Amino acid sequence: MDNFQVEIPEVYQIEATNNCNLKCTMCIRKDERVSRPIGYLDPKLVRTMADRGDFSGSYFVELQMMGEPFLNPYLPEIIEPLHEVGVKVGMSTNGLLIKGNMYSIAYLDYLTISIDSADRLKYEEKRQGTSYISVVENINLLIKTKRAQGLKLPKIDLQVINMPGEDNLPGLNELVRKMGWEGKVVTRSVPDCFGAYQGRKYPKKQLKELCLNPWMSVSVHWNGDVVSCCFAAGDHNIYGNLYERDLKTIWKTSKVRKELQENMLKNYNVNNMPCQLCYMRSPVLLHQKMLANWIKE
Repeated sequence: MDNFQVEIPEVYQIEATNNCNLKCTMCIRKDERVSRPIGYLDPKLVRTMADRGDFSGSYFVELQMMGEPFLNPYLPEIIEPLHEVGVKVGMSTNGLLIKGNMYSIAYLDYLTISIDSADRLKYEEKRQGTSYISVVENINLLIKTKRAQGLKLPKIDLQVINMPGEDNLPGLNELVRKMGWEGKVVTRSVPDCFGAYQGRKYPKKQLKELCLNPWMSVSVHWNGDVVSCCFAAGDHNIYGNLYERDLKTIWKTSKVRKELQENMLKNYNVNNMPCQLCYMRSPVLLHQKMLANWIKE
């Protein structure tokens, strides 16, 4: 692995904000170990990153991490510099604020909407503070607007987050059929991302493999902190800050990243909180899979 060192990493995601309009039962935000001040990504930082070449290793960046991105009022200004350097832009939302943000949505290439159950009561029990009917209506509005007006609206990806023992994807697929959304959206399921933080156990065999993120990719908090991956939601695995140095310099000089590499090669269960509790490896590869499916379609 010593010879496999990229000059500049892929920026996997940037956190538009860590504020949220919901209180989901499975959310990591309630865990004090990952507590951070609430804030919003400044478009000026994204412009600086674009101008100095921080995105030269990136092809698809998602605006997501800890909060609801639509709460950041500057999404168009954040997305525009990314498009200028040839980067596709995705975003993940809980779907409740779609109706009031059609202007911002028009700037996106890919929109993931989490709709964790086609059963209204189960959905609203998981995502406290939401309205199942409003989210379904918002998705329908988005599809009708895209079809009727021919606007450059994003690819729509409906995502189910399955808790341990659940499989809600068949129900979502049935909802798509009933609503007449077939061919207009794609559906997929992912495991509960943050259950491990709440004491849930995942099979150890899932941890017995090398994670490529310390060799390939980073995520960025709203305040400019560069971290190892989407699981580094708190103040863990911080490589440096983009207000202080460019991404290439942070990548090359970070002792935290080098220690992660060394520890990962010695023992896959690296002795820090995000890595110990991670149920998967190499989240950077998820983007490659999404892009491959995107091209096929």
